[in-house]
Amino acid sequence: YLLDKIFETYPERQFVLVADTTNSDVMKAYPQLTKDFPGQVQCIFLRNTSATDDGNRFPYDTRGFEGLDKNTYMFFTVPDDLTNLDIAGGQCLNESVAQNLTFGYQGLPFGLSTGDGDSAAPSFFGEKNAWMALFLAGLVSAWFV
Repeated sequence: YLLDKIFETYPERQFVLVADTTNSDVMKAYPQLTKDFPGQVQCIFLRNTSATDDGNRFPYDTRGFEGLDKNTYMFFTVPDDLTNLDIAGGQCLNESVAQNLTFGYQGLPFGLSTGDGDSAAPSFFGEKNAWMALFLAGLVSAWFV
């Protein structure tokens, strides 16, 4: 990974990682960088595209964030969610923005999730059947198109 090389080259620096939930590699890599390079990840900010973009209902897996300090990352929906954060001072979480992480697949059709965390969405299909949920959603979508 390129990011591993950058972290190794600049071990004295801290980084703010920004992406969105449509990139499954980032959803795994960013939490892993926090574990592999302790003290180098200042904050992780991930825009939840499933919450804001009607045409972008892409499921994402939040399992990598389980066990990380909740104050080191934030899922946000609009840029204003980041307003007034003291990022340089280590403030990465806007307490007024609900996180609702399930530590499993989120953003599944019909408000379903597969994790056991604090989610408003019911854990209906279970992790092993997450792809079945996607398949069924595709069938339902195709039926109504």
